[in-house]
Amino acid sequence: MPDFEEDARRTLAHAAVLATIPDSEWLTVRIGERGVFRRGDVVAKVARSRSRFPHAKREVLVARWLGASGVPVERPLANEQPDERVALPVTFWHAVDGDWTTPDRLAEVLRVMHELTPPDDLDLPRLDPFPRMRQRLDGTASLDAAQRTQLEALVARFEPQLPVALAVIQRPNVVLHGDANIGNIHVQANGDLAMLDLDGVCVGASAWDLMITAVYRDLGWHTAAEYAAFCDAIGCDVTQDPAWPTLKAVQELRMTCWLAQKAASDPLVAQEFAGRVADLGDPQRPRRWHPY
Repeated sequence: MPDFEEDARRTLAHAAVLATIPDSEWLTVRIGERGVFRRGDVVAKVARSRSRFPHAKREVLVARWLGASGVPVERPLANEQPDERVALPVTFWHAVDGDWTTPDRLAEVLRVMHELTPPDDLDLPRLDPFPRMRQRLDGTASLDAAQRTQLEALVARFEPQLPVALAVIQRPNVVLHGDANIGNIHVQANGDLAMLDLDGVCVGASAWDLMITAVYRDLGWHTAAEYAAFCDAIGCDVTQDPAWPTLKAVQELRMTCWLAQKAASDPLVAQEFAGRVADLGDPQRPRRWHPY
């Protein structure tokens, strides 16, 4: 069991006691950006660093605001959370059972979300994916020195390029999910949708939420027909925007930095990660990436 999962479980046990959630076995759902665990109809999310407490608190507030504004989202438990008496940020949510949505239904939710005006006291951050990339790299002690140097150089290269690319884009100040892929919106048994993982909600250009589906199409994870349906539902094709090459490059880099934290504990993931790093050095090289 990886060290983070052990730490997450210890922290979760403490947080559950403070939240008066009955003590029983928590099943591991996934270990990635966060540890996600489930007990019955409750899901717990445990962040990797104590520095994420403000982000976890904002995620809970964002979920409550979006739900009240007509966006279908997962619902946090009613208690005040996260509790800063525990070692790592832990938040508790009503479990969402269902399957991943389709690109066209993802577009439906994004259209609603992008029309919202957030309340001033929510203090949503501006889109800036680069600090999180650096945190992921810094938090991966096992990263090969050459790989680290290459990825850090790419982060430094694209950090000033992204704002320039987005400066002339339409709709520059909308509410973004931040990681708008079909895995983050589930279709429940009754047909209702629920948007998950709201910790990246921010304000920025709408193209950021649209480019993920386009990148997945280019990787072969969506069909051409699925992408066409997404474009029809959202009303545009982000790949026709001048910012597209930069958006695509930044998303590929972001996906690779995310995978770095999982590579140390799984040889197959390590192989995938090494392949992605090699591909980033050549934009024209065919990508044969696998989803994680």
